[in-house]
Amino acid sequence: MVRILVVGIGSMGWNHARVCSELGVLAGVCDKDEIAVKEVGSKFNVPSFTDVNNAINSLDLHGLIVATPTFTHIDVVKIGIEHDLHILVEKPIADNYSNGKQMIELANSSNVSLSVGHIERFNPVVEKAKELLESGQLGEIITISSRRVSNFPGRIRDVGVILDLGIHDIDNSISIMGSKPISVYSSGGSHNDIEHEDHVSIVIKFENGKSAVLEVNWITPMKVRTLSLTCEKGFAVLDYIKQSISISASKFVDVEDKKQFPAKIEFDTKNIHIENKEPLRLEVEDFISVINDKKLPKVPGNEGLLALKVAEAAVESLKTGKVIILD
Repeated sequence: MVRILVVGIGSMGWNHARVCSELGVLAGVCDKDEIAVKEVGSKFNVPSFTDVNNAINSLDLHGLIVATPTFTHIDVVKIGIEHDLHILVEKPIADNYSNGKQMIELANSSNVSLSVGHIERFNPVVEKAKELLESGQLGEIITISSRRVSNFPGRIRDVGVILDLGIHDIDNSISIMGSKPISVYSSGGSHNDIEHEDHVSIVIKFENGKSAVLEVNWITPMKVRTLSLTCEKGFAVLDYIKQSISISASKFVDVEDKKQFPAKIEFDTKNIHIENKEPLRLEVEDFISVINDKKLPKVPGNEGLLALKVAEAAVESLKTGKVIILD
């Protein structure tokens, strides 16, 4: 039986612990907050620790889930790799590209897997959209647009909205487009009294000549999580929260009267049935399969690093007002 230690028991870490407990793979929890970690350990009936090394040495483990603040990822991941443990690290992979690259190199040299917790990759709507594109039902993809907005979450302290929210759709856009991102431009700023940006529009251009436009903010009073695909055979709207996809197709009908306005368009919209599943559970199940079956992770370290690279370029563009060319 796979045994996993969850390090960091904030919002995401608590849910990782819950899912691991439900799947019967939770070996323990670790956090510097002694009172909080004891409560979580008691909740899920597993040992609790305040020191990662002590936890690893005390338990028979196969993997670590790292859900600590982003700037601590590299230190915790290094400890896990030193003990030959497989790692699932929450997004973003690291606080900067250099640290993320170092983590990947260490994992590769130690022959352990490094997965990145881009949870929206596991959302059933994303899998279905890829299936529709690969089957040719939507035709060639032309553009991607997304909206990921909500009010300000008090839990965020160390990063702005680009690295917290925007990186989800940066990663998904790269994955869905299936092409290398070559440039990034972003516009926005900080409306609330916080250190980092809280509203941004990001434009990513890809090597295939197509583009993605991503809107993210902590300003909107309601939570919206959608991604739209404009394709040659249809227009698909993915709703991450509802786990639904609607596809609209239209056919321009020529008319004798060229002055007719608006021009007559026939179209229909259909909803695609999707079996609702919890993305986090699917993510942890993938990690378990990586450990058990030695399979490649769905989101390997290098893909998490590419998403971080684009996100960092978006932050740089926001600060400089320039288009950032990616090498």
